[in-house]
Amino acid sequence: MLLGGRGHMWKCTITVSSIEVIAGSTLKGEYLLMQKPYCHKCAAPEVDTNSCIWHSKCYGFDRAYSMGLYYPSRGDPNTIGWNDFLSQHIRGAKMYPGYTVPLALGLTLCMKNRYTSLMKMDLILPVPKFKTEFKKAKNGTGILYNQAAEISKIVSVKTKIPVADVLEKTREQGMKTLNEEERWEAVKGLYRVQDSQTVKDKKIILIDDVYTSGATVSECSDALLRAGAEQVKVLVAGRDTG
Repeated sequence: MLLGGRGHMWKCTITVSSIEVIAGSTLKGEYLLMQKPYCHKCAAPEVDTNSCIWHSKCYGFDRAYSMGLYYPSRGDPNTIGWNDFLSQHIRGAKMYPGYTVPLALGLTLCMKNRYTSLMKMDLILPVPKFKTEFKKAKNGTGILYNQAAEISKIVSVKTKIPVADVLEKTREQGMKTLNEEERWEAVKGLYRVQDSQTVKDKKIILIDDVYTSGATVSECSDALLRAGAEQVKVLVAGRDTG
């Protein structure tokens, strides 16, 4: 699976346990895929669905699917997250939009080979940002972008599932500094659907870069269901290990 971006041609191939990421003709690294056991509701690792406590507050979506695990580095080179290739690219996509290309290609391969039920969905929507929250690319272009939207566009092209931009974030609200309880409180009323006819009776894939507490995707999913969507499933590049 090939696509140009960030100055080179990205190619991704899937194995039993990883997505191999190649730039040009060079193997750059591997995204390690989710391995059992993991929760089939929220993708939390090392637990089965019935014993998982992490999705008890979640609502709206049927299930969250993740390509792999996201390990925060917090700037510490001694952590797993510092060297984990998938985590590096997820962080990179927050500064350089080119990293959204291999992430999107990897997600597409997961949809086609691991999470095949997603190929039967009707519509792709990215988790939105407020207008003041768009990232400014550090690649010299200075363009403003939402990494979830960039990933969604590429997944749409590769899967031929239409993408729409009708989910809106109503105000600026950062989550990075909030604890879990504060996140659940902060998302209340934070998202709305601009055009309910677009989502009415549709089975929707909600795409984001990382699943952390589930608060954001829960509120987004609930807004979509209230607007008439039939079903919402979540797809992310990384499941935050906290």
